[in-house]
Amino acid sequence: MPAQPVRRSLLQTLRRAHVRVASISMAAVGLALLLAAVLALRTYANNHLELVARSIAYSVEAAVVFNDRVAVMEQLAVIAQRESLREAELRDQAGHVLARYELADRQRADALLEAAGEPLGRLLMPQPTVAPVLDRGRQIGEVRLRGDGAVFARFLATAATGIALCLVLAGLGLRLLSRRIQRDIVEPVQALITMTHRARAQRGGLQRAPASQIAEFHALGEDFNALLAEIEMQQAQLAQENRSLTHLANHDSLTGLYNRAYFSRRLARILQDAQLQGGSIAVLYMDNDRFKETNDRYGHAVGDLLLIEVAARIRAQLREGDTVARLGGDEFAVLLAPVHHPQDALRIADKINAAVALPLSKRHERIVPSVSIGIALYPQHGQTADQLLRAADRAMYEAKKSGRGTSRLFEGAYVVSDISEL
Repeated sequence: MPAQPVRRSLLQTLRRAHVRVASISMAAVGLALLLAAVLALRTYANNHLELVARSIAYSVEAAVVFNDRVAVMEQLAVIAQRESLREAELRDQAGHVLARYELADRQRADALLEAAGEPLGRLLMPQPTVAPVLDRGRQIGEVRLRGDGAVFARFLATAATGIALCLVLAGLGLRLLSRRIQRDIVEPVQALITMTHRARAQRGGLQRAPASQIAEFHALGEDFNALLAEIEMQQAQLAQENRSLTHLANHDSLTGLYNRAYFSRRLARILQDAQLQGGSIAVLYMDNDRFKETNDRYGHAVGDLLLIEVAARIRAQLREGDTVARLGGDEFAVLLAPVHHPQDALRIADKINAAVALPLSKRHERIVPSVSIGIALYPQHGQTADQLLRAADRAMYEAKKSGRGTSRLFEGAYVVSDISEL
């Protein structure tokens, strides 16, 4: 007689089918979650690299202008090592390489991650991040960066391990389930799938997997929640670094005021609004009187203290919507918007002169700072940011001729733009 085939019971069939379905579902959930995490990490990494490139471009601007390759290389290496870059390159306007940094193999702790990281990094970020190096609005070079793909490889390895552990726990749990397996599995799996779809759609503020009555699925949910928490922590860290780089790109490190680049962008936006909506604005160009003498006589520490104190006194005299920036050295600029009458700008300039012309501190009572202020108005003295700045600069020199701690309104026609002379 032919041998009878071994037949499984309905319970065994259901359990095996549910094991297969659940395994496939959990694998799909894990891959979808991993894809969502990689896409989110890639987005934040690209934004981070753009800010790093802009920060490097701003930091090496002066060194590129003076062709100081040693300083360029030092600054490039410091930032590249701090930000864990794989490659960083600085070229001049002609395309010649001024400095290049490449992460050495000996700096990597895991050769396997190194081998997998490079192709993975080129797959996720195929193009280098490029940022121009600008000098007063003119491009004098460019920065090219590539991130370290080992970060992605390390993240994927951790995520894959966590997902594999989750699948193992799910398989062990399924083997111990009773006839209620179908009802008990559908709800937690569906919750995980819903949570994964929301995670892919939202990319931020990720929800958490709900608790389950089954210990294995509860542990699986906790593992997913831990993975999501790690993603959010990495996103928060990248966001904090991005905010820090944004602040460095827009502010002067000594006084805390806005820098020249931000002031130029702000002035351009305010001018555009004024041209569309009408209205008048004023630009105040300030220079510390006899700052070099004070700096040479009392030292750079006192000179820095004077700049910080003058910056604070200027800022204290302005309205909430006004903008003050340190243009470089001992020069400051103020943007007043709106200005209803030229006397308003002159009145604020007089307030600044009065506030600045006080002893530096009790310890340095002999040092009494003062600033010469030139004032230019839109639309009377210029139609562009360059014209207004040049007009205010000329008025400032006229104020210097008339004595320390004075202000002067520009007199004359428009100033022809000539960026090379600024």
